[in-house]
Amino acid sequence: MEAATLERGGPAAYAHSLREAARSRSRVFWIVAGLTALAAVLRFATLGIQAYHHDEIVTASRVLRGSFFHAMDAVGFSESAPPLYYALAWFWTQVTGTGEFGLRSLSAAAGAATVPVAYLLGLELRGRRAGLMAAALVAVNPMLLWYSQEARSYALLVLFCTVSLLYCVRAQRSGRRREFTLWGLASGLALATHYFAFFALAAEALLLLRRRGRESLAGLWVVGAFALALLPLAYHQMSLAHAEWISNFSLAHRVWEAAATFAVGETGDIIARPERPELAIVPLALVLGALLLLRLRGDREERRAAVDPLLVAAAAIGLPLLLAVVPGGKDFVLARNVIPALVPLLLAVAIALTLPAARRLGTAIGAVLLAYSLGFSIWASVDQDLQRPDWEAAAAEIGEPQGPRANVTWLLGEASLRYYLSTGAIQVVPADPYDWLVHEVNFISDGKVPPPPQRLLGPGFRETSRGHAGRLYVRHFELQGPGSAPLRLRELKEARLNFRNSGVLLDGIGP
Repeated sequence: MEAATLERGGPAAYAHSLREAARSRSRVFWIVAGLTALAAVLRFATLGIQAYHHDEIVTASRVLRGSFFHAMDAVGFSESAPPLYYALAWFWTQVTGTGEFGLRSLSAAAGAATVPVAYLLGLELRGRRAGLMAAALVAVNPMLLWYSQEARSYALLVLFCTVSLLYCVRAQRSGRRREFTLWGLASGLALATHYFAFFALAAEALLLLRRRGRESLAGLWVVGAFALALLPLAYHQMSLAHAEWISNFSLAHRVWEAAATFAVGETGDIIARPERPELAIVPLALVLGALLLLRLRGDREERRAAVDPLLVAAAAIGLPLLLAVVPGGKDFVLARNVIPALVPLLLAVAIALTLPAARRLGTAIGAVLLAYSLGFSIWASVDQDLQRPDWEAAAAEIGEPQGPRANVTWLLGEASLRYYLSTGAIQVVPADPYDWLVHEVNFISDGKVPPPPQRLLGPGFRETSRGHAGRLYVRHFELQGPGSAPLRLRELKEARLNFRNSGVLLDGIGP
C-alpha cells in the first residue's frame, strides 16, 4: 500500500510515508523498551529478598568461593554443567559480590536481555505484531522470571538459545556466511552454558542442513569445536552421577510438572510445598487454545512461520524423553533441563495470537494470558508461600549454639541453613558409626506444626522457645541442666515438619 501511495502521490506523499514509517518504528522501539524495562523491574525488584536455595548454595559457596582457577576446578567435581556460566559469574561477582542480589543479578540481566531478542525473532518469523507479543510473553512468563532470580545457569542458557534460534532463522532466509557463523557462535555459547542446549541445537542444525546444505558448514564447525572441547569434561562429570537422583521420581510426574512449571513457574518441590497444578490450568488452556487457533485459522504461511520454533521445542523436550525411555538410556527429564523449549513455544503462541484472520479472538486470548502471567508473577514475588524458604531468617532465629546442637529440617534445606549459620555445621545420618551427644535440638518446619513427641528427643529435653522465620517455624529444645544426651538420630528423622523428607545438621561441636 505504501509503495502504491508513493507512486501516486509524488514527493509530498513520499515524505509523509517516511514520517509514518519513522513514527511506527519509534512506537515499536519504545514498546519493546517498555517491555524490557518491565521484565527488568520484575526480575530486579525482589532479587535479594529470598534466601539462597540448595543449588544456589553450590554456586555461591562451593564454586565461587576462591580464585578463578578454583572455581573452574570446582565445576569439574561438584557440577553436572559446563563452565561458561560459572566463569562469567566469577568475574561478575568480583564487582557485585556473592550476596543474593549481586550473584543473581547476572541471571536477572540475562532474563531481561532475552525480551528484545524474542521481539527480533517474532519480527523475523511473522512481523512486528508477532514480535511484540513474543516479547510480552517472555517478559512476564513466571518460569522465566523464577530462573532469572536463580544463581544458576538457566537464564543465561535461555538467552543464548534464543539468540541461536534468531540466527538460525536469519541464516535460512539470507544464506549469508555471517549469519551461519553467528548461529554457530551463539549455539556454542549455549552448549557451554548447559549440556541440554544440545537437543534444541540439533533441531536447528537439521533445519539448516535441510534448507541450506553445505552453506551450513560455516556455523556447524563452530558448534563442533565447542562440543569437542567440552566432551572430556562432560564425560568426567557424568561419571560422578550428580544427576542420577532425577530418575528417583516417576517420569510421568516430571513431564506433567514440566508443563505446569512452564506456565506458572516453580510452585512445588523447589519451594518445599506440594505442587499446585490447578494454578496452571488457565494458562495451559489458553496456550492450547492459541495453538488450535493457529491450526484452524492460520494460512499456510502463518503455520509455516510457527513450524521452526515448534520443531525446536519438540526436540528440546522430545529427545530427552526418548533418551529416558530407550533401554540403557539416561533419564534427566526435569522442567529446568528442558527450559530451552520455552521461548520457542512462546514464539509459536505469539504467532497464533496475532493472526489477521482471528484478530479479535487472538487479542482476547493474548490479553488474558498476559494478564494472568503478569498477575501470577507479581503474586509469586510478594507471597512467601510461592517463594524459596527464608533460611537466613531461620538461622537468625536459631542464633549461636550454646553447646553441641542438632538442627532438624528439610533435607534440601540443609545446605542453605548451613550457609547462613556459619557455625561449621555438618550433616549427619543414621548410618554414621558415631554416637553423637547434644545439649540443644532445633526443629525447623514449613509453617507451624505440633511439638514433636518426647520419644524423639529422650528424657530431659524441654521446649524453651519458639518463633516464626518467614513461613518457617522454629522450636528450640534444651536439655535441663548441664551436660549432653545421646542424639536419637533415627527417631529425629521421623519428625513431622511438613517437608517431604528431613535431615539433621550438627553444630556447636568444635572447641
